Amino acid sequence: MAEDNSHILKTKTARVFFAIKPDDAALKQLSHLAKQLASSCGGQNTKQVNIHLTLVFLGEIAIDRLDALRAAAKCVTATTFNLSFDEIRHWKHNQIIYAGMSKCAPELLALVGNLRNTLSTSGFPFDSRAFKPHITLVRKAKSVQMLPELVAPVSWRVADWFLIQSKQTGHGIKYTSLDCWILNQSSSQT
Repeated sequence: MAEDNSHILKTKTARVFFAIKPDDAALKQLSHLAKQLASSCGGQNTKQVNIHLTLVFLGEIAIDRLDALRAAAKCVTATTFNLSFDEIRHWKHNQIIYAGMSKCAPELLALVGNLRNTLSTSGFPFDSRAFKPHITLVRKAKSVQMLPELVAPVSWRVADWFLIQSKQTGHGIKYTSLDCWILNQSSSQT
């Protein structure tokens, strides 16, 4: 008689989120800033390859649902826009130093709203807390007394967005892009 291993079979999952990645110039600026802040405030700077702006965090999704997630995301429409991070802020409760915006691009809010509506309609659970656009620069900041002012904003033109998988490895967290969607040209760009 065959042994019943059905209790061992579990649906494999992927920890995923949707995000925007900075262009090369902005990525270098943010990485440099993260290293400076970690040096002056203590803590762990975000690795350059992991710098991103989270749009919507989903968490654990069954691997066999990823194609349906991609199909849902393909239905989201949005236009290109400019992002400008002009503030350095600190969340004391979770010891994070981040780049923030004094003014959020309405196109960014529209993209997040469209994505959340599509995910909700498609039956995908996600973190529904209020969207607070930020880029994490330092985790576990130890000594945050006075944060520097940015001399100039870190800005770039957003032309695409990504589905990213987060995996814990022996060398820390590794982010892998699973898919990418191109934004429509805005009327100001045509």
